[in-house]
Order: sequence, then structure tokens, then C-alpha cells
Amino acid sequence: MTAALPPGIDRHITVRADTAQLAAVRRFVEEVAVEVALDVEKMFDLKLAVSEACANAVEHAGGEAMSLEVCARVHAQRLTFTITDTGLFHPPPPRWDRITNRGLGLPLMVALMDEVVFARAPGGGTMVSLSVALNRDIAASA
Repeated sequence: MTAALPPGIDRHITVRADTAQLAAVRRFVEEVAVEVALDVEKMFDLKLAVSEACANAVEHAGGEAMSLEVCARVHAQRLTFTITDTGLFHPPPPRWDRITNRGLGLPLMVALMDEVVFARAPGGGTMVSLSVALNRDIAASA
């Protein structure tokens, strides 16, 4: 399928740091993925990875009074979602903890995405960027 890549996609939503908001985030991801004609498999992977990053942010953001910002951007033939929370910065753990069964989401995100970056957000909090390469046929026709 060849389609024109929408120029300069730059969208964002802000939601409460609450698991009830994850469905709205997944809808947002799907809307952007459809807009850039992402294939169904990549769309599913992206929704899963962004949802996992948001679930982690909800857990660490400091309660429902805090918020999450989810930004989507198309640049240089890549679709990148950046999730920023307002809690304390939590660097990724070094590995899966077999005792608590924690830490599986981060390796999952890395396996599903072309690029994953964890950083301290300006002003505090944690920022996670998840990127996938866009179909070259789609990007070339823009």
C-alpha cells in the first residue's frame, strides 16, 4: 500500500496518571498509526509498547493528581511516541526480578520497537521515547 505520509505530524494528549486512562491512550496511538498508514502488526506492537510505558508511568508518577503527556511525532521516516510523567525519575532496572516477577515490560518494549530511550524529563519525572520506522514506500511518496 502506498499513501502520502501526512507532513509534520505532531500530536499530544495529556491524561491523569490513572490506569482508567490507558484506553484513551491506546485510541490516540491507533488514530495516529492509522493516519500514517502503519500496518496492523506494527500498530499492535506500538499500542502494546506505549500502553506498557504508560502503565509504568502511572505506577511511578506519584498518584492520580499527577499527569502523563503522550506525544506523537513523525520525523525522518520514523513515528515516535514520547511518554512523560511528572513523578520521580526511575531509570530502567538492570534485569527481570524473578522474585517479584517485575521488569518484564521494559524488555518487551525494547523487543517490539525499533528504538527505545529512557531519560530524565526536563523539570523532573521520566520520559520514555518509543520509535518505529515507517514503511519506505509510504515515506517516499510524501
